[in-house]
Amino acid sequence: MMISMHIGAHCTNGAQLMRGLLKNKAVLAEHGVAVPPPSHYRDLLPQIMKKVKSERATPESQEILLDQIIELDDCQRMVLSYEDVICMHPLIFEKGQFYKKANFKLPWLRNVFADHDMEFFIGLRNPATFVPNAFAKCGANTSFEAFMSGVDPETLRWSELLERIQAACPDVGITCFAYEDTPLTWSQVMREMTGVGPLVPMSGGLDILATIMKREGMKRLRTYLNTHQPQNEEQRRRIMQAFLDKYVDEDTLEEEIDLPGWDEALVARLSEAYEEDLDRIAGMNGVRFIAP
Repeated sequence: MMISMHIGAHCTNGAQLMRGLLKNKAVLAEHGVAVPPPSHYRDLLPQIMKKVKSERATPESQEILLDQIIELDDCQRMVLSYEDVICMHPLIFEKGQFYKKANFKLPWLRNVFADHDMEFFIGLRNPATFVPNAFAKCGANTSFEAFMSGVDPETLRWSELLERIQAACPDVGITCFAYEDTPLTWSQVMREMTGVGPLVPMSGGLDILATIMKREGMKRLRTYLNTHQPQNEEQRRRIMQAFLDKYVDEDTLEEEIDLPGWDEALVARLSEAYEEDLDRIAGMNGVRFIAP
């Protein structure tokens, strides 16, 4: 069985992804894809990870776990999402390293499903908005200085994290997507995670686009897509982009960043470095990048 797991990062629409997949639970089940509710494994999985650690879970243990999680009889793929599997928000920069616990937490996770194929799905985000959004989730008792733990935001590179994940779990495929692209790529992200083709009807592919487009535009887009069926994903995105250009809600794109020592020049440098990092990631061996 293939296990597709969204492992983060934080603040990249992980909860929205699972809600969208659960909308399609019935149709996916018809294609042998199980989408168990997070409540079936969010508490259980960390417990088992701590138990197995660097040891492979026994076939019996794996079977018991899967029986607890999956309700589908004939299952070829299971889709999971747990953005806190590496760490909680306050520990993202723990001890001065970006997602430091990925080095050992992800091998623990791999060992839980040792006898099955596995792939990780990871959402990436511009540090200029990722850092303030992640910090906002930490609560009033965490200072920004404590959150950053001495890390210079200008040194953040998602490619470096991906390299560590590859080293930690060399037999696990990695698929990445940029948070900023999801209004246009969301449908493909959902299909890549579930492994179903373009002919399988799935709802929710426009959910992210709907958050940044005026209601009139979304209504017209849905009507157009229903009456002019796109022949492929590329054509579908061109249509979506055309409607977005005309009906974008500019107010939803504005993000006010208020962090100690941050100014427009820093935000510009972070954004430029992020775009360069995405180019590097798109060319990494063993990493699939979903581009718009």
